[in-house]
Formats: sequence, C-alpha cells, structure tokens
Amino acid sequence: MSVPAQSAPDDRADPADEASDWRTLWVTTGAVASMFAIGAVAQSTYIFAAFVPGWQAVSVVSRVVVNALTVLVLIAVLALWRQPHRITRLGKMVGAVLAGLIAALARVALQVLLGVYPAFGPKTVVAEAVTGAMIGVGSAVLGTWVMMSRRRLRAEVRERVRTTHAVQTAVQALEDEEIRVRREVADGLHSSMQQRLVLVTARLDGALARLAAAGAPARDLATLREVRTEIENVREQDVRQMSRLLYPDQLEIGMVPAVRALLRRVPPAIATHLEVDEELRALDDPAAPELSQAERLLAVRVVEEAVSNALRHGTPTEVDVRLGVNRTGIALRVRDDGGGFDPATVTRSGTKRLAERLSIVGGRLDVKGVLGVGTEVVATLPVDALRGR
Repeated sequence: MSVPAQSAPDDRADPADEASDWRTLWVTTGAVASMFAIGAVAQSTYIFAAFVPGWQAVSVVSRVVVNALTVLVLIAVLALWRQPHRITRLGKMVGAVLAGLIAALARVALQVLLGVYPAFGPKTVVAEAVTGAMIGVGSAVLGTWVMMSRRRLRAEVRERVRTTHAVQTAVQALEDEEIRVRREVADGLHSSMQQRLVLVTARLDGALARLAAAGAPARDLATLREVRTEIENVREQDVRQMSRLLYPDQLEIGMVPAVRALLRRVPPAIATHLEVDEELRALDDPAAPELSQAERLLAVRVVEEAVSNALRHGTPTEVDVRLGVNRTGIALRVRDDGGGFDPATVTRSGTKRLAERLSIVGGRLDVKGVLGVGTEVVATLPVDALRGR
C-alpha cells in the first residue's frame, strides 16, 4: 500500500517517532543477529566438534565473544548511518546490505585477531565470511523492513485520521449551513409571510365592508369571506406548521424543550408522557449546553417522525417518549399503543430517510411494529460531548 506524500513530513517532524523507529531497527536487527550467533556457536560446539577433525581445538568462549562483538558492530554501523527519512526503499535496503557486509568482514577480522582457529586457511575465511554475510545482511534487512513497515503503518493511520477529520469538518460545516438556512427560512415564514398574509386579510376585510355597503350580491360576499377564512387558516396553520418543520419551536433553548413543545401540539385526547434521564438534562442544560444544534435538530426530528407516524397511521390513546444517554450518545425511544403495522409489508419513506441520515453520523434507527398492538421506534445518535469519555 502506498503512503500519501503528505504523511512523510508528519513522521519526520516528530522526534519521538523518529527515535522509536531507530530503536525498532536496532532491537530487531540485534535480536535476529544474536539468535543466529547463538545458533552458530551451538552448531560449532555440539555438531562440528563431533564430526570435523580438529574442531575441538576451536575455543567456544572466543566464538561467543566474536559473535557478540559482531552484533555490536552491526548495530553500531546502522546507528552511525542514519538513513534520511525520504530515501527510497531500495536505498534503505542497499544500506542494510552494506551494513551486513561490513559486520561480516569485521567478524572475520575479529576471528583472526582473537585466534579463534589454530589454522585460519582460505577455505575457513571464505566460509566464515559467507556465513557472517548471510547473518548480518539478513538481520539488517529484516530490521530495516520492520522499521519501514512501522513508518508506513503510522503514515497510513495518520492519513486515515486526517481524512476522517476532514470529512467530519465538512459534514459539520454542511450541518451548520443547513441549520442557518432552516432558521432563516423559518423566520421568513413566521414573520414576513405571516405579515403579508395579515395585510391581505385586512385588505379583504376592507373590500368586504365596501362591497357590503354598496349592496353587492350576498353570494359574492360569502365567497370572499370563504377566501378570507382560507387565507387565515393558511396563515395560522400551514405557515406555522412549515416553520416548525424547518426549525422546531424551542430548539434554540434545548432539545428537551423542543420535544416538549412538539408533544404539546398532540391532540388532548391522546395522553403523552416524556421521560428524560438526568445525564441528558445535564448535556442539554440551556445554561451550558453540550449538544450541538445539528444534534438537537436530528434528535427532535426522530421524535417528530415517530409521533407523526403514530398519529397518521394508527389510533393511539397514549404516546410515551423516553430521552436518555448511552455510552456514546443519545438514546431515544418513542412507543405508542396504536394499530401498529407489519414492517415486512409497510415501508415509510420518512423513517427510511431518517435512518439513512442517522447512519451517516454513526447512529441507528429501528422500528418495531405489531399489528393491533402498537409501534416502538428506537434510535441512537452519537454526540461529540460523549466521545472519548
């Protein structure tokens, strides 16, 4: 997997990560080389000494000392040659090979200096050089590969974190913009549109008065009065309802007040109950709110959709709403005792859209309906204030 180019500066800029990478290289290389060195000593002591004539004269202690010093030389060479962070993988591997070869030559030189072999002939030199090169190069290459893998994994993790943060920032910006537009449109409907409709109604009242004084036909006057009544209904009901749909009442104060305002609009014949956990009250405290406007709006939308479906599709006598908090977010439950429905045969577009929106932010919405018994809507909504607690 390729590493994004912008990840490299982050790795290099962190001295702690850089030091940790080099420790990983040295420890891995030293551990692998030490295991090979121990194996070589054991091989010469217990195998070659039994089958190769004259091998008993080789000092075990001197071989242990030589191999231990060779491991230290290999680590020292790698420590002295601090590979530039931006060097290519091939360049790093070439450096590891050179370090292994230098350690192999040092091993042969130490064996000669310490007199490991009584007769150090050309064949012995070649054999020890090849063995040392295999051990040194293999250990250095493996250690370098582990270090590069560590860097690559860290860069990938940081890139994922950076991408996730960018996505979250973009989503938050879109949510903030959506709320701003919703509020502006709702305010426009509530103020400008209603004021204009009030003026239209007043002009109709004036026209009706003049027409009545002029002796206009009663049928025409009745039609105009019906038009006036229709305009008044649009102003008092439709415009207000559209304004609430765009931006619920009391949402500026908090989620709980907005849900209470929503339940107050339920017909009086239907009993409503609202239960709120104390922890959620603390999160939604108007004096120090920890819930964002987007989180409040989405939670209220879930309750609103569940209550609206209960009123439209059933004949409930009771609606229970519970607002709580779980480990990562808000837990909502709306239950009614209406006619219920069969989820296998009925699909509600509004609920489906809400479920999709919740899934985008990591939430979930489940609807359980039983014909003749009622419906239960359960939703979870992650909130920033609870993440990491």
